[in-house]
Amino acid sequence: MIIYIALIKYGFTSFKLEILEHCERKDLLAREQYYLDLIKPEYNVLKVAGSSLGFKHDEKTINFFKNERKLSEESKSKLSLAASSRVLTELEKKILSDVRLGTKLSEITRKRISESITSQIGVSVIVKDLETQIEKTFDSLTRAAEYLGVSRTAVKKCCDQKSILKKRYEIKQK
Repeated sequence: MIIYIALIKYGFTSFKLEILEHCERKDLLAREQYYLDLIKPEYNVLKVAGSSLGFKHDEKTINFFKNERKLSEESKSKLSLAASSRVLTELEKKILSDVRLGTKLSEITRKRISESITSQIGVSVIVKDLETQIEKTFDSLTRAAEYLGVSRTAVKKCCDQKSILKKRYEIKQK
């Protein structure tokens, strides 16, 4: 990470960490974006608050994720314990009982789980193309994101902040 290299090179005393503002949780992303735009911090790789769009893992990390990352039995056990120690919804309990931690699921199984969750807790959205005035309805944020070629988070953020995506799409909850 750039900040890590800079800390090692220049020393911890060359940097300071301070709270710029206290705000309500609901205003957090808007205030973070305000300060990102105002200060333009040199070590912030990501330019949009709450988004990881634009971040790129290096080849070594991608290879690790794809080929080398394996959870130990101890880690699987800890994950299982953490999941069972909090209050789960009935849907989460069903999914956890059907899915074994560390098991790779087939695309069909993943799709079925996704559809099941979407049908119970999915957020339907309407995407309006401001150039053509055509509106399309999607049963979930994920489906809308796939259609628009962006992340689910980007769609959710535009919906919540009532902003325009790609200077073209208006997104609102159905």
